[in-house]
Amino acid sequence: MFSEQGLKEIRTMLAADGYGLEAREDGERVVVDIVATPEACEDCLAPPDVMRAILGKTLAVPADVIDLHYPE
Repeated sequence: MFSEQGLKEIRTMLAADGYGLEAREDGERVVVDIVATPEACEDCLAPPDVMRAILGKTLAVPADVIDLHYPE
């Protein structure tokens, strides 16, 4: 359903700021979990609405089918 190449690209982008990303399909939805490493830049992560739009474009899916989970 989503672009594996896009997934690699977004993982690389997030890793530069100290974040990891896992994505999986759940029926018609795409579940994305972003996790912070100890080196994570707290100010570098885009707001959820912006990140959902980036993920939609990068993963080649509509942004409204993405369930996005940020680190706490």
